[in-house]
Amino acid sequence: MSVIDQETRETRLPTAVPQRVIDRIRQRSFKHLLERPVHWDTTTVVVRSLLDDVNERMNGSVDDVNDAMIDLLTGLWSIKSASAPDVWARVGPQCLAHPLRHKIHEDPFASRCFNKPRGYAGDAVLIDYLYYRDHRPFGTNGISPRGQQIFDFTQEIPAGHAVRRRRDLMAGVIDEVCTKVPRPHILSVACGHLREAVLSSAVAGRSHDRFVALDQDEQSLQLVEREVGGKGVTPLCSSIKSLFRGEIAGDKFDLIYTTGLYDYLDDRVASRLTERMFDMLKPGGRLIVANFVPDLWCSAYMDAMLDWKLIYRDGGQMISLCAGIPVSQTASCRTFVEENRNIVFLELTRV
Repeated sequence: MSVIDQETRETRLPTAVPQRVIDRIRQRSFKHLLERPVHWDTTTVVVRSLLDDVNERMNGSVDDVNDAMIDLLTGLWSIKSASAPDVWARVGPQCLAHPLRHKIHEDPFASRCFNKPRGYAGDAVLIDYLYYRDHRPFGTNGISPRGQQIFDFTQEIPAGHAVRRRRDLMAGVIDEVCTKVPRPHILSVACGHLREAVLSSAVAGRSHDRFVALDQDEQSLQLVEREVGGKGVTPLCSSIKSLFRGEIAGDKFDLIYTTGLYDYLDDRVASRLTERMFDMLKPGGRLIVANFVPDLWCSAYMDAMLDWKLIYRDGGQMISLCAGIPVSQTASCRTFVEENRNIVFLELTRV
């Protein structure tokens, strides 16, 4: 700073400020504040404004809370869409440091997702919240009225409907396979609570010969055993590594499916797993894999406010996971979306 600039700044100091205060300001060293870069970029300012506005409106009526949540999800999605990855990476910590976070986490869905009691965000209990639109059967108590309002809102957004539709669709696939194939062998990978089996009339009638429910969460499998273990479903507590070198690695199935796993797998692992599961199909067998799509409206909210980070794929990216599967062994390969267009499915049929 030049001497002229310094004199100009000094003349602009309020005359009412005592001289001793001015002297202390001039003597202080601010060097410690410059030891790390400070980013006051446009994104930071916009996010702060959004969070402040929503936070103020969270004390209102049900309609006020719903409108505030719509603005929060839309605002975060717009910011994420317009931000470079390194800029967006700073938004999450900013959101979680804001007072709004404590109001959002009064919602038992948001709280469980963020706190990860089983070590990961999208556990089977959390998905049950979406399936049943209710948290009370799972031991949540003392929910604030505002927390209940936020919970009710999140259950009815398109992604919540898509998850329920995914369960219903897979129940229909199980019934269809059991109709077309006499006594089929079925494998569900990362099965969670296997709620689609509860809805399946084929499972209820034990039309299958073998149904293996694979998951690494022992608590989830204990519930599977209680609910459908008596209907010919065999829980298997293991990771996906067992498909490569485990007790079922050499088995063959008429239907293999996984609905929530690929949201957490990078392309390298997802490609290898797709190839491996395809190899485990019997002739004419079907493989179905589901994944959330990239333009999911609530994805920025999940990422920034709930610390729930997923890997999103479109139809083309799902097809690319099949690159290592010989065309000569593939009877059909297609992708489709459920009616909400929030989840894409990859379906492969073996020759």
